[in-house]
Amino acid sequence: MRKKDKRKIFKTTDGYFTDRADIKKPRRVAAIDQRRDDGALAVVKIYSAKGKGGRRFVEKLILTPEKHSSLKEDSLVGNRVYLGIKTKDEKGQDTYKPIFRSDLESTDDKLKQSEYQKIKKGTQGITKQQQKNHRDRMRKWHKHFKDK
Repeated sequence: MRKKDKRKIFKTTDGYFTDRADIKKPRRVAAIDQRRDDGALAVVKIYSAKGKGGRRFVEKLILTPEKHSSLKEDSLVGNRVYLGIKTKDEKGQDTYKPIFRSDLESTDDKLKQSEYQKIKKGTQGITKQQQKNHRDRMRKWHKHFKDK
């Protein structure tokens, strides 16, 4: 049986998401969904809360270092879900590859159930159209973007 990684917090770099090894800024991410067949992860980025706010983040959710050993300061969670990383193939075409646990560094830290539920709700969008787009996108991701 595959190891479950939902709710776990991982460590990576900002350059990982754009396939640029030269960007070394550390980045925490939280896994919010996992495909059953290959174990690919859907993640959200965790940002420092200093001077930030607005609609790009999950509302009414601040992760604190007291509750999460992997964090150094109060943090916000972005409301954009990352399903893969953009890479270039031999021809220069954009391709996307899935995010796997082996690509990320474990922190032995996990989101609380209530935090996880707020993130799941906050990433869906505000309007009905945004919620439908999110639902369709996640359904397609679970099916590996194949029309069946």
